[in-house]
Amino acid sequence: MTRREYGLLEDHIINTFRNDRVFLYHGKMCEAIEADKPRPQSMGGECKTDVFVRAKIQDTGEEFEIKISVKKTNKEFMGNKLKQKDVESYIGPDWENILIEATTSMRDSFENRTLMYASGHYPIKPNSITVGWKLEIADRARALSVPIPLSERRIKDYIYKGINQTSDKKDAVVNGRVVPDSGVADYLLVTCKENIKTANDVIEQMELIDNVDIGDTYFIFTANNYRTDVKKADGPRALAVRIEWVVDNGKMTPKFHYDHPLQYTGEQDMAPIVRHALDYLGKENITDMNPGIDVDKYLFEE
Repeated sequence: MTRREYGLLEDHIINTFRNDRVFLYHGKMCEAIEADKPRPQSMGGECKTDVFVRAKIQDTGEEFEIKISVKKTNKEFMGNKLKQKDVESYIGPDWENILIEATTSMRDSFENRTLMYASGHYPIKPNSITVGWKLEIADRARALSVPIPLSERRIKDYIYKGINQTSDKKDAVVNGRVVPDSGVADYLLVTCKENIKTANDVIEQMELIDNVDIGDTYFIFTANNYRTDVKKADGPRALAVRIEWVVDNGKMTPKFHYDHPLQYTGEQDMAPIVRHALDYLGKENITDMNPGIDVDKYLFEE
């Protein structure tokens, strides 16, 4: 689901509360006073709360807040294009050790795979050499993934609610004013536009994050490749695991680094090292490499 599609779903829910203001909540008739999407005080990123509703109980006038994280029915990714600050907000101040524990637990998966592609292997393009792996967070396993080594309680608090977000995201802007903790979600709503016609539809479908059976949540690793024919990597994304390519006994050899995750990028940091190794061997492209001579055969795909 694209960011635009998520935006349309969130807008639909917000407009539903604005237009259909009366709903039943915990057995009491209530009325929505305002509904909006919280925005961080600073530029960049999003809060965990997608829909913020301030409402009142009709009989007493008592006001309360409903803070909802919205996911589509085919939800999968909960975080992509992750940088250090993003991962810290997801899994807490010990994020670096947690990520290193996860990546080192799957060394064999990283270190026993093809890393050079002469003719390409969809979606990998020809003349590609892997320089590391980027990080995503999702609720489904992928080809290269591992369950996040956190308790269910911490996953709910950090990844779903966002209690470790920076203050500009926790104390977000709602309708032009800062509202404390408005960016920290309490409810999870997994739905689609077709299932939301009234405010009661939202109330009936949302579930307290504390009560959700979330199952496993995964670190997902996707390759960042340097393409020798165009002399650039797959963008400036931070790497959870990086590869330093060196020449050892006349062969290009990968050195895998699990320390200092998300401090290095493929384009700025690792690509120059690849170019240096290729220049040392007098090679221009991956197609110029001789498997078994210039690189171990298991690393190479014709």
